[in-house]
Amino acid sequence: MNRVLNDNALLRDVKRLQDANTLIKAVGVGSLYAIGIACVWFLCVAVPAGALWK
Repeated sequence: MNRVLNDNALLRDVKRLQDANTLIKAVGVGSLYAIGIACVWFLCVAVPAGALWK
């Protein structure tokens, strides 16, 4: 009986790890989108305005 309870707890933890993995992936993808948007902004706005080289 104790083994069954431990197995169920292990399966429950695996589900939580999968949820955490999904969250980590979502944060990573969001971060990459933010970096991409920042690069496009930099190329379209900051460089032509001469923000770096005056």
